[in-house]
Amino acid sequence: MTDLKVTREGTTTLITFDRPEVLNAFRDNTFTELHAALDEAGDDPAVRVVVLTGAGRAFSAGVDLAETRAQLRDATEETTLARLTAFQDVTRRLVAYPKTVISAVNGIAVGVGAELAIASDLRIAGASAEFAFMEVRRGLYPTNGVLFFLPRLVGHGRAMDLLLSGDRLPAADALTAGLVSRVLPDDDLIDGVLAVAETIGSAAPVPVGLIKRDLGRTWNLDLEGVLDLEVHGSMACMRSHDLAEGLDAFAEKRAPDFQ
Repeated sequence: MTDLKVTREGTTTLITFDRPEVLNAFRDNTFTELHAALDEAGDDPAVRVVVLTGAGRAFSAGVDLAETRAQLRDATEETTLARLTAFQDVTRRLVAYPKTVISAVNGIAVGVGAELAIASDLRIAGASAEFAFMEVRRGLYPTNGVLFFLPRLVGHGRAMDLLLSGDRLPAADALTAGLVSRVLPDDDLIDGVLAVAETIGSAAPVPVGLIKRDLGRTWNLDLEGVLDLEVHGSMACMRSHDLAEGLDAFAEKRAPDFQ
C-alpha cells in the first residue's frame, strides 16, 4: 500500500493514513486502499477493533483538492454522480462494519477526515486536534452522512453553526459538545486509544456487535421499539457462548476468554 500503513496490535488493526506531506489528504487510491484494509481486518476473526489515525500532524485534511480539480475539468454529470455514490459508500461501510471502529484524531480533521471520524463508533482526540466542516468555504456540500450524524452528536444548533461557519472546533470544545468521548495528551494518543481498543476487544463479542448495530437504530424508534430491541438482543446473548463463558469466569474468579 502507498497511502496507508496497516499494523496489528493484539486484537486491534491500526490503519494509519500515510500521506503526511499533504496532511493525509484522500485521493481515489486512498479510498481504494482503505476498503482493502477494512476487507482484510473484517475477514480476520482475531481482529475485534479497527483504529483509524493519521501520520504526522494531521488526521486528514480532507479530499485531495488538486486531484478533484483535475477530475472536474473532464467530468460529466454521470461520472460525478458515480464518484459521489462511491464516496458515500465509505460511511455505509463503516456503519455496517462488523468490528468496532475508533478514530484516533491527531491534528486537524477536515472534510472527509472529519466525516470518517463522525461515522466511526468512537472518537478519541489528541489535545491539539481540531475538527472543521469547511465545505461552504470551498463551494462544496457535506457528504458521508454529516447531516445525519453531526446534529445527533452535538445538537441541531451547534451542527448548524459548524456547518455554516466552517469554523474549527478544538478538541476541548469537541469534548464538551459531545463530538469526542475523550481527549488525551498528544504523545499518549495512540497508546491510550489502543488501550481502549484492547478493553473493547476483550469484551464479549456478541453483545459488543449487537450494541454497535442497535444503538443507531434507536434513533428511529419509540420507547416500545427500544424495549423490544433490547429483548431481541438479550435473547441473542442468552443463546451465545459468551454468556456461559462470562458466568463461568465470574464463578471461577478468572478473566473470561471470549472467542
